[in-house]
Amino acid sequence: MYVSQQGLSGRIGFRDLRLERRAEQLVGAIHRTCTGTLSRLASNRAEQVAFSGFLHHDHVHLDQLIYAATRAGRERVQHAGHAHVLVCSDTTEVNLKATMGYRPAAELGVTGNNSDPGFFIHAGFALDPEHGRPLGCVSAQLWTRGGHVDFGACESQKWFHVTRDVQGLTPTVTLVHDREGDIYDLWFQVMQRQTHLITRARQDRALIPDYPGGPTRLWAALEAAAPSALFELSIPADPKRGRAARRSMMALRFRTVRLRSPRAGRAGKRGSVQLQAVEVRECTACVPCGESPVVWRLLTTHTVETVQQALQIVKWYMFRWRAEDTFSALKTRGLDVEASRLKSGLAVMKLGVMSLWSAAKLTELVKRRDDEVTQASIFFGEDELLCLHELLPRCEGNTKTQSNPYAAQSVAWAVWIVARLGHWHGSGKPGLQIIRRGLERFDAIFLGWEIGKQS
Repeated sequence: MYVSQQGLSGRIGFRDLRLERRAEQLVGAIHRTCTGTLSRLASNRAEQVAFSGFLHHDHVHLDQLIYAATRAGRERVQHAGHAHVLVCSDTTEVNLKATMGYRPAAELGVTGNNSDPGFFIHAGFALDPEHGRPLGCVSAQLWTRGGHVDFGACESQKWFHVTRDVQGLTPTVTLVHDREGDIYDLWFQVMQRQTHLITRARQDRALIPDYPGGPTRLWAALEAAAPSALFELSIPADPKRGRAARRSMMALRFRTVRLRSPRAGRAGKRGSVQLQAVEVRECTACVPCGESPVVWRLLTTHTVETVQQALQIVKWYMFRWRAEDTFSALKTRGLDVEASRLKSGLAVMKLGVMSLWSAAKLTELVKRRDDEVTQASIFFGEDELLCLHELLPRCEGNTKTQSNPYAAQSVAWAVWIVARLGHWHGSGKPGLQIIRRGLERFDAIFLGWEIGKQS
């Protein structure tokens, strides 16, 4: 998948052509098999040893792999031709406790629980603003907390790095952050780089009131605004917060606010920044017993003067979960990079970057399962499409409801066949694990198809 159509040779830029060819083979194997475990993605023992040697090679640098993966994402965005894209950023940890016996204990430092070994990834994923379909990873940073493999990165700067990386990506770029990205100084950098930002407010910030005696805090200012509209919203489940999935009525408020700088009294610091604030609050009657109402307070540089504009901000913020979907594809539900048994922590980080490249593509394929406009040739080579065409009659049933309903050769048409190979029986929509299983099975079928064609 992906490899035959896009041609990966020469994309990373190693001076040693042997490393370049090995990189091409490894990326291609990860894309085809949708796994980050060397024993599963290698076709034989010799290839497994070669892949391990590549990842442990001193001349294979992590920043080279990051540049290649993000460049592929930027080229994908340019090819899509959108004038405006969203870039959703988030952080995840790769916890390597299950395989800690295969490498030095203190090499990688600790993860968020301050005990398990591992490393962190902060990535920015480009999305089209209309449907929220992923377009690729356009920014990535990796670091550790202590340990021998430590690049001295300042974790608070990760949001600023993404802003820098996406400058000029398209004529208009909107960064979408969760509460961790609510940083006052970030607003000025965003405006200076002529980009936009949507972030969920993390704290009740101080305001410069619009009039004498007006609200001086963000929460109070939004509560003082009259509800502008009511709308229905599907709220996903959140096991960490004990929240059940439900469809609720939400009250919408919005207004212009001017945030006061937390360092307004210091010399050389700007005193305020003017933004648009949007509040989404779940109606009390819809909240299940024992749960708190869902409240989102969003800040943005976009103009918000109408209900439609406010709802657009809410829609774009909800697309932020695409980043979590991609990280899920990187871990146990997808490529399972945390199961790697490589002997070097730095080698696992290199594998993590290459796997993130593939996880972003896998997520894009899942989210395009209804896309009849885009041609499947973006994801599959010419021979792979011929193989899918021959597999179609075996995947279809005898009735209309069991037939592939999508336009031939479209992404949706190809995903339907792959989902059938992953043991999807037509109920609901195929998810990440079904598509991953289908791609893994298709890889084996395509290998046999090629052998039969050659003979």
